[in-house]
Amino acid sequence: MPSGCRRSPARRPHGPASALPVPQPCPSLPPVENLEVAPLLAGFTGGWAGRLRKYSGKLLIKPSKANVKAHLDKIRDVIKENQAAKQANLIRRLNPVLRGWANYHSHVVAKDTFARIDDEIWSMLWRWAARRHPNKGARWVKEKYFKSRGTRNWIFSATEQKEDGTRREVTLLKESDTPIRRHVKIQAKANPHDPKWEPYFESRWGQKMLNSSKGRRTFYRVWRRQDGLCSTCQAPITKSTPWKACHIVKVTEGGSDAAGNLQLQHLSCRGSQYYAKNEVV
Repeated sequence: MPSGCRRSPARRPHGPASALPVPQPCPSLPPVENLEVAPLLAGFTGGWAGRLRKYSGKLLIKPSKANVKAHLDKIRDVIKENQAAKQANLIRRLNPVLRGWANYHSHVVAKDTFARIDDEIWSMLWRWAARRHPNKGARWVKEKYFKSRGTRNWIFSATEQKEDGTRREVTLLKESDTPIRRHVKIQAKANPHDPKWEPYFESRWGQKMLNSSKGRRTFYRVWRRQDGLCSTCQAPITKSTPWKACHIVKVTEGGSDAAGNLQLQHLSCRGSQYYAKNEVV
């Protein structure tokens, strides 16, 4: 085609409609019958067990009623299966269920839901305890199965003896104690391959690391390897000193997130090192 010429748009072929190719649905999209269109004011339940709805013009995501019911049904089944079990064993069966569900919903508006679930669980456990001792009064049942710690009462807790003769306390988790951590969206203009965005991604990655048990274990290994000292100024790194975890070899240059490629530095030391390295002479 000569330069400067434009290709004319393709014309629709003439003829019967049956001669035209039928568009095929995208294989990655769900079938049309599985799609639902609903106004946000009425609410919409997503496939991740959450419900979206607008409240006073603000879009909120909460655990769906069906998911809460399924969670409570599972807890109820665990309690029924352990009618004659020791209190400590029942707590060990329940804690993973409570922890997993609460952590899954810890990024949405779930604080009130957690509190309501705690109330339902208390009712189930009270019936479980009272049924085991039909000839005992309510005060006796409370003192045997529920403890007080500080300003908090009705803590479902048991004390058991270990093999070495020492005693330890096993306590049921409360979902309302799970902190709500909002998901922080990444900045649209952030580029992981641009050196000027390196501090931003290091800060974001370090915060994400501290929010997981695996990340905290990695941080502790690096902290012990450095004897608790900053890799730059050799001063102690404590909770009261602002610090950050950073890569020794950048990820863009082939580095990894393994503990061997990480170092801990004070925030001021890292900033001075970064700007000295990127200073334009």
